[in-house]
Amino acid sequence: MSYKYSVILCTLNSDGADVWETPHEILEKVAEFGYDGVDLDAEPDKIPMEKFNEVRGIAESFGLKVPALILAWAEWHAGELRDLASSDETVRNRTVEYTRKCIDLSATFDNPPVLEIDACPPEVEYPKTKIPRHVLRENFAKSAREICEYASDKNVPIAIEPINRFEGYAGFLNSIVEARSIADEVGLGLGVLLDFFHVNIEDGPVAETILVAGEKLRHLHLADSNRQMPGTGHIDFVEAVRALNSINFDGYLSVDSVPIKPDWQTLLKESIAFMKQIEHVVELQDRIDSEMKVG
Repeated sequence: MSYKYSVILCTLNSDGADVWETPHEILEKVAEFGYDGVDLDAEPDKIPMEKFNEVRGIAESFGLKVPALILAWAEWHAGELRDLASSDETVRNRTVEYTRKCIDLSATFDNPPVLEIDACPPEVEYPKTKIPRHVLRENFAKSAREICEYASDKNVPIAIEPINRFEGYAGFLNSIVEARSIADEVGLGLGVLLDFFHVNIEDGPVAETILVAGEKLRHLHLADSNRQMPGTGHIDFVEAVRALNSINFDGYLSVDSVPIKPDWQTLLKESIAFMKQIEHVVELQDRIDSEMKVG
């Protein structure tokens, strides 16, 4: 089975490749390397619609889809506090409103891109957050329900991305198991987004976690255990692809390796080459197994 691959463009900034400054050069290379899409930033109040549509148009001219929009949750990324699990209703409501604006942006596409929702605290507390888990869950589920009710009328897919304990709330929404549980509770089409790096820390074997996500899996963020390009860490990508095959996953795998090493072009070129080779190995193994079953 052949998968579709995308690039989270904001990750390239760490190597000086800013798609909002030099879109043609960057997107041309992404297409040249064989990618199917690009994940664009969702900052409706910061990125002028004219600029967004310019970059979107250039991507489309190279045959690149936009399977997902990247929302900024952590304060270092967003430049402000955005917390869907906050007990401060002013903060929570402001964050839900930001998400609604991103939903409106996604709805401008014929096939609306997936939006991920995270729980990011104003300050990481380790080894465990002081806020009771049931309070955080209640707040986040309330936000997710409001978001999904708004998104459902616009046909915009929403997915929960769990964040590891060192970047998110330590003890809340760190795992796919909990993300799936909240998605099941909220309903309204809410799915999950699986990030290989976070899963490797919190959930155990990636392949098993893919099966837990199952039909709720909407999108994937692709990196190895060291958050670098696939094949440079210890994640078993053969078994991960087998698991994706078993649940008939038809979404995108978006390269999300940070910081960029050794450089953004090498990262993108080698990442997709590695994953295509993994796909080939799985297909070859399946073919051999099938032949061995024939009498």
